[in-house]
Formats: sequence, C-alpha cells, structure tokens
Amino acid sequence: MSPLHSSFILALLLAGTAPAAADDLVARWQRADAACALPASPLADQACEDRARYATALSRQGWCESRAGGAYEHWGWQRCAPTATARAMPRRRPRPHA
Repeated sequence: MSPLHSSFILALLLAGTAPAAADDLVARWQRADAACALPASPLADQACEDRARYATALSRQGWCESRAGGAYEHWGWQRCAPTATARAMPRRRPRPHA
C-alpha cells in the first residue's frame, strides 16, 4: 500500500472521530462525496455510508441541500430557511388537560 493511500485512509478514519461544527461537517460530507464516486471498493462503500451519516447530522443541525443553478455549478449545503426547518420538525400534539 502506498504512503499516499495509507494517509488517505487514515484521514477518512479520523474524520469521524470527534463532534464537528456544521462547517466542518460540510467539508467532511464533500470529502466523503468525492470518495464515494471512486470505483467500487470497500473504501468507496465506507465513504458512501459516511456521506449519508454526515447528511443526517447536517439536516438535524438545520442545514438543507442546495441545488445547482446552472450546468457548471456544483450543489452543496446551506442553512435552511426558518420555515423549511419548522416543516422538517415533527409536530407534537397538545396534551389533553386532566
């Protein structure tokens, strides 16, 4: 195994070890997304799983996926509008008064 390959694997392993701020999670999601696009391998499979885990964490922190506006633009993550976040939150029924 090449030193570069070993370093890449170590970086991916360390990426999931500590709680992260949202900006850091976006960067982690982007790295996992790029690795997920590699040819099929255990590393790519793990990257795809990590990408899904980071997406869930970002959604829970109030981030939404943004779509590309044009053919050469990339999509990514942005803070959700307050109404989008409110719709995503489960509604609770009021407790009946006894």
